[in-house]
Amino acid sequence: MTLFTKTMASHQSGWLAGKRVLVTRPAAQAGGLIRAVENQGGIAIACPMVAIEPLPEKPTSKQKIINFDQYDGVIVVSRNAAQMALDWLDQYWPQLPAHQQWFVVGEGTANCLRNAGIEPLVPTSGFNSEALLEFEQLQQLEQQRFLIFKGEGGRELLTQQLENRGAVVDWLELYRRVTVNYTDTQLSGLFSHGGPDALVATSSGILTAMDSQLADALPMRLELPLVVVSQRIAEIAKQLGYRHVFTSPSPADDSIVATLNVIG
Repeated sequence: MTLFTKTMASHQSGWLAGKRVLVTRPAAQAGGLIRAVENQGGIAIACPMVAIEPLPEKPTSKQKIINFDQYDGVIVVSRNAAQMALDWLDQYWPQLPAHQQWFVVGEGTANCLRNAGIEPLVPTSGFNSEALLEFEQLQQLEQQRFLIFKGEGGRELLTQQLENRGAVVDWLELYRRVTVNYTDTQLSGLFSHGGPDALVATSSGILTAMDSQLADALPMRLELPLVVVSQRIAEIAKQLGYRHVFTSPSPADDSIVATLNVIG
């Protein structure tokens, strides 16, 4: 399997025209951003820094799915979690409980659920746990039960805040993020026709993996424009030494490309 690719489109507009952009999302999620970069005349260098690996089924996890109708609310933190949760639920719930309210962080996750006939609540700005917690429906939660679909590890803010507001919270870890390790030869080939003009990191895990992997292959990485998708990731980038950090208003592909286009 090819781990990275280079592509270019003929349309040119804004700063991106002719510029090389390192796209570091997992392979299955990178296609939309690659196309968006190409549509603006850019060159997308696809180099996934993490891979998504499903976690093995556990009896406790299966029991939560079997008892799914006991939850008043469901929170899904990512597109990966949404797709894997739907796959699990499809095995046990041909018709989902009607009384539940679903909440998600971003539009990509929301669209995944909408395709399955679920209309979740999604923040119109912020695109993080803090924004999700602003919903009126999540303020007074005495004796309500919530299930959070998520990846392994990650922030505990949602669980802590929901419990502080009276909820009983369970969570189900569906996948883990695994760093993709490249050889020196692979990285040399990746930049054989010139290094990137900009970098994109859409999670803190991707950012730290990218920084570690490129330390030797791209020593000037700290001087390149770096686009991230939240203030929290921006702060981590600055701590790592990146000097030109731009925060996209949202993790949507068009928003990231719009941010890239105003760098110059």
